[in-house]
Formats: sequence, structure tokens, C-alpha cells
Amino acid sequence: MKERFGERIRRLRTEQKLGLREFATKVGISPTYLSRIETSEEKAPPAEEVIRKMATQLSDSFDELMTLAGRVSEESLNVIKADSGMPEFLRTVGERKLS
Repeated sequence: MKERFGERIRRLRTEQKLGLREFATKVGISPTYLSRIETSEEKAPPAEEVIRKMATQLSDSFDELMTLAGRVSEESLNVIKADSGMPEFLRTVGERKLS
């Protein structure tokens, strides 16, 4: 089964021996909010900037964390918006299940 966003954050945080309060402070969120993220009680994913800080603190892939959180980065959206053919291309890729 694929690891969920909160599970991955908790696993990496504990592997690096970072306490919940310590890590929350480093990324600029409350410990309660971090706990809700890690236990999947928080339904909305964190903001892009929070995920970026988490990735940096945990030495993890920002793009992978964004994907696990179900978010698309502003940078990716700008690339899609800049090319008028991109939405159709992405639909075709999805329909054909191409990677």
C-alpha cells in the first residue's frame, strides 16, 4: 500500500529523531496541526510553502511530498498555463495511462 503524506512525514521525522514540537517549530506550524497532518485527521493539505519547508527539513523530495499531499505546485501550474496545448496533452497522457 502506498504511503500517505502524513505517514511519510511522521516516518521521516522520527527516523531523524526530531520531536513533534521541534519539527513543527522548524516548519512554522503548530504542533497540534502537525499531529493532525501525521494522523490524517487534517483533511486539507498544508500550503505549498509548508510542504517545501518540510521537504527541506527532512531532506526529502518536494515534488514527491506535493504528490502525496494531492497538491500541484504553483511552478507546475504556471508551466501548464503558459502552453495552450498542455491541458490537452495532459488529458491524452492520462487517458492512455502513459507516464
